[in-house]
Amino acid sequence: MIFLDWFRTFFSVRLRLIGDGTTSVTLCEAGNESVVSCLIEWVSQRLNAALFALLILISIYLLPGLIGHDPWKQDETYIFGIIHHMLESGDWIVPMMAGEPFMEKPPLYYWLATVLANTLSPWLALHDGARLATGVFMIITCIATGWAARTWWGKGYGRFAIMSLLACLGLLLHSHMMLTDVPLLTGFAVATAGFAEVKNNPLRSGILLGTGVGIGFMAKGILALGVFGLTAALLPLLFQSWRKKTYLHVLLLALCFSLPWLLIWPLALLGRSPALFMDWFWLNNIGRFFGFSVAQLGAPHTDGFWITTLPWFTFPALPLAALTLWRERATWRSSAVLQVCVLVFSIMLLVLWRAASARDNYALPLLLPLAILAAPAARHLSFRVDRFFDWTSRLIFGTTALFIWTLWAAMIWEGGPPRWMFILKYLPDTFTPDFRWVEVMFASGITVVAMMYIGRLKDVRGRGLISWVSGVSLSWMLMSSLLLPWVDYAKSYRSVFYSMETALPHHFDCMASKDLGESERAMLRYFAGITTYRQEKQPDMQCDLLLVNGFQNHLPEHLNSHQWHLVWEGARPGDQRERLWLFAAKKTGGQLALGQQPRHMR
Repeated sequence: MIFLDWFRTFFSVRLRLIGDGTTSVTLCEAGNESVVSCLIEWVSQRLNAALFALLILISIYLLPGLIGHDPWKQDETYIFGIIHHMLESGDWIVPMMAGEPFMEKPPLYYWLATVLANTLSPWLALHDGARLATGVFMIITCIATGWAARTWWGKGYGRFAIMSLLACLGLLLHSHMMLTDVPLLTGFAVATAGFAEVKNNPLRSGILLGTGVGIGFMAKGILALGVFGLTAALLPLLFQSWRKKTYLHVLLLALCFSLPWLLIWPLALLGRSPALFMDWFWLNNIGRFFGFSVAQLGAPHTDGFWITTLPWFTFPALPLAALTLWRERATWRSSAVLQVCVLVFSIMLLVLWRAASARDNYALPLLLPLAILAAPAARHLSFRVDRFFDWTSRLIFGTTALFIWTLWAAMIWEGGPPRWMFILKYLPDTFTPDFRWVEVMFASGITVVAMMYIGRLKDVRGRGLISWVSGVSLSWMLMSSLLLPWVDYAKSYRSVFYSMETALPHHFDCMASKDLGESERAMLRYFAGITTYRQEKQPDMQCDLLLVNGFQNHLPEHLNSHQWHLVWEGARPGDQRERLWLFAAKKTGGQLALGQQPRHMR
């Protein structure tokens, strides 16, 4: 409603609000309205005010930050490395990164990102085009989440489920990154929407359930198949209402629609290389859960990780979902939404708890059932609690927005970052800002709108959640519009490898590497076009250049070597731990001191 009123005022669109909340719009009179005004009027004729406002809110939340920065470590770098290889080679079966197979996940995200990067390459950088795949999956996730909540709870609850999802603090950064956990969340949302349609439309239910499981499988492997397979099996065992032939027909239909997702790529991979198939299936699926591949693949499960992570990661959906469960506790034997969402959440939580690997992005699927359960509580909070939630949100995010504007203004005024040590602990002071008119005007406009209409929330149902998710969206938009270049300067490898290129000899045969991580190898290939020979895998390979990755407080032994001399060293401006050193082999009598004639690989 707030954003609709602003569009009405700004573009002079004449709206007439009806008592039941629907919107009627007078048609544009020829010659009296602008094109934009007529467009807004045409859209608002077809959407009610609440849905139109929700679409604007989703846009402000989702679009900023999807483009305008290089791939960031940890996940974006290696994921884009795979996408970049697909763009260069056209091989869509075996994910490759910096010249080596990378079998952690199935290629659904890589496929869509490759298509978008290639299609949008005339207008966007390859990495920006690829990152839009995350936006596509997030849009599908929001639609499926709203669909499921509306089907189960009734009209008006879908938008509260979507807002509950977007309000979660753990989703904010991940929903703007190249990350395979995002399509996994999409698969969970679509499959859950399938469960919601079992009684209303069994055909649609089977299609959605099978497709959702397939999307989840092609995003991250057997996790979605296991969670929803176990959920589907437990529902009729635990609850009598699911012991019907219709439900069996739904499951058979879901199996049929999931089979193409489950079989085509794995069989193609098996036909290409049985060894790579086992690497993917055994090490990266089974091994990560039971732990026998964690030492090799990383991301170990530390004690107490989920106890400290889940409270903030799932806020505010978790307490709202708990409130719904308490209010609806008498209906759990007959309520399909409680049965499905509690089972999906419990099974997923058990998997996370027992798995040998743990990272916060692994918990994204937990947000889906929580958001659906949170919708009724968010809409029907008591007046006092809702008001407290509203004013707390205003205080937190109003302060955050003011801080971002103050930091940006100080940086523009001083021509560099202010000497605030609590900021410089994370971001470098060597950044030089520039005044970008488009971003500043956009940020100013949205900020003014929020300030003008924040008072009208007092008459809106569920104002606490609306205020929270609006504050999250405003803060993220300001950060992405005003501070993103600074953050990108700190996290990007572009300046590192551009600097290294200037120090390279005019002629060299090949470059070896030692302890060079996935992120560095992928970005070295992208920014400098160089693929290294890894000493960990090819110890006998002799090259005239050696790139060493290490820690700034632990200098490499090659600095004191008689075979190598240092030609360059550098690090990302915001990285105070890791550093790169480039060494060239010393020559004796025109021959490499290392002996063997190197080969070239670029």
